[in-house]
Amino acid sequence: MQIVAIIQARMGSTRLPGKVMKMLGDRTVLGHVINRCKAIPLVTQVIVATTAAEEDDILCKEAELYGVSYYRGSENNVLSRYYEAAKMAKAEVVVRVTSDCPLLDPQISNSVIKHFLRSECDYASNSLSKTFPRGLDTEVFSFKVLERAYQNAELSFEKEHVTPYLYLHPELFNVEAYYNEKNQSQYRLT
Repeated sequence: MQIVAIIQARMGSTRLPGKVMKMLGDRTVLGHVINRCKAIPLVTQVIVATTAAEEDDILCKEAELYGVSYYRGSENNVLSRYYEAAKMAKAEVVVRVTSDCPLLDPQISNSVIKHFLRSECDYASNSLSKTFPRGLDTEVFSFKVLERAYQNAELSFEKEHVTPYLYLHPELFNVEAYYNEKNQSQYRLT
């Protein structure tokens, strides 16, 4: 099964421009996220989904440095960017993570994927019901469900944030929350 981790990344952060290329120890924030996604046992491919903006050329070089693919698409329609990246990768299952979470835990992400596969749901996430520290967020969904969202989402926030169309329509999708054994939502690791 083709399980693809797609990392959304861009240099144009409004609060901290260029944050994904800031150095943390011996590598960039994005470098840490890529390495952690590559360490998720069930993930078969990692892709950096960035924009076509010139300022994001550096992110493509960083992806190449770490030996992963990249896709360049819309800056504002991140749902479209995810869909096109997943389509390019021939993904059957998509794992969504963001580029500003350098402490992403590969084992927790793997557990969310296992939960998704076991429950045969359309969408599983450890961030729907906040029990994990912020920064360990992992969302998992099928390509078919992503395609439905891409074809049907109309509101701007549904396109900007990728998955709201899925979890805000429980009448259309089987949505599952993955819970931590202990509530640690008071912590931020991001």
